[in-house]
Amino acid sequence: MPEKMITLYCFFDELLRAIGHKDDVQAKLSTAQVRTIAAVAAEFFTGNQQAALDFLISHGYIAPFSKSRFNPRLHALPETLWQMALYVPAQVHQKTNPEHVHVVDTFPVPVCRNIRIKRCPIYRGKDFHGYCASKREYFYGLKVCLIVTESGEPVEMLLVPGSTTDIAALRSMDLNLPENSTLFGDTGFLDIAFETALREEAGLDLVVPRRKDMRQQLDGCLEYVCRYSGKRVETSFSQLCERLARSIPAVTPRGFELKVFLTVLAFSIIG
Repeated sequence: MPEKMITLYCFFDELLRAIGHKDDVQAKLSTAQVRTIAAVAAEFFTGNQQAALDFLISHGYIAPFSKSRFNPRLHALPETLWQMALYVPAQVHQKTNPEHVHVVDTFPVPVCRNIRIKRCPIYRGKDFHGYCASKREYFYGLKVCLIVTESGEPVEMLLVPGSTTDIAALRSMDLNLPENSTLFGDTGFLDIAFETALREEAGLDLVVPRRKDMRQQLDGCLEYVCRYSGKRVETSFSQLCERLARSIPAVTPRGFELKVFLTVLAFSIIG
């Protein structure tokens, strides 16, 4: 645990130095420390920032600092800093993926139990009612659309309302992948027109198993590789699902989404 926390701090600190970020001279916590605390909370304390603060203060990692002062600092950080933090390890993972093979999948992040939907203060509306086919259960909250390398390292993610279909989520992603990359997905991402557009406009091959009643079928070997690639990254998705399945303490949509993002970010940096 100490090694992972130090790794997170060094990563954030070096990244901020590289882009020329400077903290206010009166700040008691640096921006790197603020981001590290948030990531430690997501990774080790199920998003409980007070527990993370208490732990880090009691072990001498940071000076005493209240949560009431920490939250404004955290939420004042621009979105671009967080996106850059995910982009950098993604580029490292791409370099260890010379074949440019990727897998895309989605998994649910419930904001509350179904019985508490009417009392959920964070999200309202039918857009957040989703269904997870693999688990055969309904949920209320968000869906994470995640692209990983063949070995399971995250390279791109998107948060969408729970009712969003898999293919609609994929269409909304930037898809900043190397040219001539292959992207495997399950039948939820089946869209022949979108496959053709990706191939012609972005040079990306989206490979999805066909339904049995379709005329256009994949080659038998390609069909096997497609299904095998999905199974190889199941461990990564199951680890993330396990971390996000636990109750995430949040009172605002922004806070909830940030903690989900931080969980994926920490997984990308330290595994």
